Amino acid sequence: MSHRLTGYLAGAQKPISMILRPCLVALLVVPAAGAMASEEQPSSHEAVLEAIQAELRKVQQENRVMRDELDLLQAENNQDWLTEQRAEEIKGLVGDVLADADTRSSLAGNGLMAGWSDHFFLASADGRFLLRMGMLTQNRFILNWRDSVFDSTDSNRDRWVYGFETTTARLNLSGHVFGDDIQYRLSLGYGRLDPYRFNQDDSLFGTRLYEAWTRFRITDEWSVRVGLMKAPFTRETLVYEGRQLAVERSTIDMRMGLGRTVGVELDYTSDEMRGMLSINGGSGAYFTRIGLADQTPPFAWSTDANDLSIQGRMEFLLAGEWSQFKQFTSPPGQDFGMMLGVAGGAIKQERTTIGANSKNDIWLATADVSVMYGGASLFAAFIFANQINLNDNPSKVFDNVDWYGLVVQGSVYLDEKLEVYARYEYGGPTKVIGSLTGIPKKEFTEPVSILMVGTNYYIDGQDVKLTVDAGISFNPMSAIMTINQTGWRTEPDEHDAQFLLRAQMQLMF
Repeated sequence: MSHRLTGYLAGAQKPISMILRPCLVALLVVPAAGAMASEEQPSSHEAVLEAIQAELRKVQQENRVMRDELDLLQAENNQDWLTEQRAEEIKGLVGDVLADADTRSSLAGNGLMAGWSDHFFLASADGRFLLRMGMLTQNRFILNWRDSVFDSTDSNRDRWVYGFETTTARLNLSGHVFGDDIQYRLSLGYGRLDPYRFNQDDSLFGTRLYEAWTRFRITDEWSVRVGLMKAPFTRETLVYEGRQLAVERSTIDMRMGLGRTVGVELDYTSDEMRGMLSINGGSGAYFTRIGLADQTPPFAWSTDANDLSIQGRMEFLLAGEWSQFKQFTSPPGQDFGMMLGVAGGAIKQERTTIGANSKNDIWLATADVSVMYGGASLFAAFIFANQINLNDNPSKVFDNVDWYGLVVQGSVYLDEKLEVYARYEYGGPTKVIGSLTGIPKKEFTEPVSILMVGTNYYIDGQDVKLTVDAGISFNPMSAIMTINQTGWRTEPDEHDAQFLLRAQMQLMF
């Protein structure tokens, strides 16, 4: 209520007292006048009544003036009065809601909170327990055309192959227990049993466990993680499947990256640097698990495979925030960011009866750079591996061989939802000897040379997006570099070209 109105009410105290005063006078004077009527003349009684009536008329006149002024003031301040009234009503409503929430919490013991914040979640009221629930589904259409066939006398071989598949159907659970110093993640679902084609048929689907780890935070910067996780080697592998730029990771990364493993990892994170050091049971990359049934983790402790597997990765944040590098895209309006990454490692195979390809020593190194321009992005990576096969068996698949790979990709937004990108990759093993199912015996193999161009339409950011890309393979796709999940098919040395078209609808939360 305004100061002006307060002043009027304060001023109204005098007229009110003036109203009460004649009434009191009337109550006192009139009986007295009745008593005096027998003693005094009638003129005195009439004089008293006239005095009272005059006083009342004066008060009524003053009241009419005050009422007119109050009506004018109320009209001028009507909006303020309504605002104050609405504010009081809202305060009352909020109080009722909070009281109801307290009642519900008290009925649920220590209290339980649930809702949506990037994920569905359940949490205890004291914050000690948290469960996030997420999902990823990727449904694809793939069309492949290759000019050459293995048997030129077979005129019935169809050069066109196309179809649909649910590449990924995954349920993710994560959070913390007994406080945020103990974190966990469980990822399970349906997909390829051996997506990297380490040995199994990479067109076979089934249920599998993708991640299952627990992290113990020692300090704000140091933590230890134990369980099934991604090996800390290539950046493409470390970026989640739902946050890739193209429909699928590059062929180079699918073959030369280490994928997932089981072990223990020491992590360090600061504002400008983070590092990961892992000692694990290997990954099956570079065909180090040939002859074993379990090509993808989790592995049994007694598996006759890698004697020692260790990798370490360092990342340096030159600009921006760490959160920008959870993905490869850089949406419009994002701050400039730049990150450098280097990694190395070794895999020492068991010197036992694993087969003709045993006794492998592999040394690995990679370096990458990622730049976020806020509406455009750039990524480049180089991978090198030296594989030494100490086995004297003449049927061994690999002799001493070097692997190398280069991946360069970039993107630019045409508007807030539409992005175009391109990626070129080159590399592979320098030579292959011996024989393996589907791999012809030869001394040297040509490197892959693939160009992909595509577009992302972000219907609701990364959570709901449509990705379409097309590519050409300039060199023959050797059997050792062919991975079914990428969409490319094996072909002989003589070929004109191979073309690929892919479309994917993604739902993620």
